[in-house]
Amino acid sequence: MFPHKRHLLYEILAVTYADTVKFLVAMIIMMNPLGSLSIFLQLTNRFTLANQRKTAIKCGISITIIMVASIWCGSQLLDVLGITLSSFRFAGGIILLLTGLSMLQSKESPMNHTPEDDTAAEERSSIAVVPLALPIIIGPGSISTLIIETSDFPNVIFKAWLSVLCLALAVGMFVLLYYGAIISRLVGESVIKVITRIMGMIIMAIAVGMLANGLVGLIPALR
Repeated sequence: MFPHKRHLLYEILAVTYADTVKFLVAMIIMMNPLGSLSIFLQLTNRFTLANQRKTAIKCGISITIIMVASIWCGSQLLDVLGITLSSFRFAGGIILLLTGLSMLQSKESPMNHTPEDDTAAEERSSIAVVPLALPIIIGPGSISTLIIETSDFPNVIFKAWLSVLCLALAVGMFVLLYYGAIISRLVGESVIKVITRIMGMIIMAIAVGMLANGLVGLIPALR
């Protein structure tokens, strides 16, 4: 019994180690911290520093809730809707490909942020949840990645580990937004554009892999 448990624990740790870096890289790129910071500063440019930081706190909490909910409830939602993982993976690949293309051109993806969002944000008393947390920071690509990752590895321990990673990502994003004005002055707009383009290339490469895996799942003859 004990050898079996050790073997199971080894497999869990091996999967976690192998996928942690890939997961973190993918999520950081899709959250696009510097690009999201730029939008955050645009939407809060009329706020006092105190209100800007309150918005950053609320946004960090919202990001955490959205990601954890996607991890623990995303797969079940697919089952209820009758959506197969292969079709969802293929659709997620398309979303990531379009997002990466927009980032490569130093443009904000229209799936995550549109001019209408800015107009609507001006009419809201709070913009921390919508549009900042969702869909600007946590957009369709991020949610797709979370659901696919937990569908591939439905183990409770792995989901708990992903939840811890998401908490770390949310804390990092919160710190970035909280000290956004200072960081923006230090980094500069040109550096943000260069980093965004590099991230766009990486996210497009990830998208191609998702599309290929989804297509093989939908058409088994391609294996």
